[in-house]
Amino acid sequence: MSSVLLDAFAHSDTSYRRVADTIRDRIIAGTYSPSMRLKVPQLCLDLGVSSNPVREALQQLQGEGLVVIAPNKGATVRSIDGRLIREIYEVNAVLDAFFAGRAAQIASDEQIMELIAIHRKLEQAMLKSDDQKRSDHNHRFHALLGEISGNREALTVRLRHRNLMRAMRMKYGFSTNRESLVLNEHEEIISAISARDVPRAEIAAKMHCLRSCDDIISQASIEPAPIAGLEQVGAR
Repeated sequence: MSSVLLDAFAHSDTSYRRVADTIRDRIIAGTYSPSMRLKVPQLCLDLGVSSNPVREALQQLQGEGLVVIAPNKGATVRSIDGRLIREIYEVNAVLDAFFAGRAAQIASDEQIMELIAIHRKLEQAMLKSDDQKRSDHNHRFHALLGEISGNREALTVRLRHRNLMRAMRMKYGFSTNRESLVLNEHEEIISAISARDVPRAEIAAKMHCLRSCDDIISQASIEPAPIAGLEQVGAR
């Protein structure tokens, strides 16, 4: 393949990712409100791009659960409410528990040392209030746990909403002391994996994820979602 074609593909990939990032940020900020139609021609004008990256971006955002695309109707914005956030984190909690438990069984000493190294980089980023690096190192920590498991399908599902959660965390930040608690929880996960304690690793990873869920819902001032299966209790 010629260098011209390679450059064109790289530019296309960068364009749609940039468009997706911009639309996602506007949805989170409320600029694009729930149920609002996202018309491709208007988005092209607003963002100064052609229709191809816009369509690709909308497809990606549909995969993240932020946009609904219906035949003959186009794309509309989905509401980011407590139910959506809770459901995403509940799925992630199950996967994180699986990843940590598997790591406690099969992680090599080198992989455990890599987890520790990433954790230390995360700690330094937090000390320097470097939100970008904090986000990058936190993502790498959890992605590595998924990679150690060897289950690529599970990791793909786990990373599906990564950009949404990252954007929300960058916008709303952490509650008081949450960053230090994140470090403590990561250390507990690493300790359990190092000890080859599968149940402890699973519980530590699951609770870490669910606590992060509670924190982002609180920071974003989103109405907490009812626990699944209990919505009808009051109506009985």
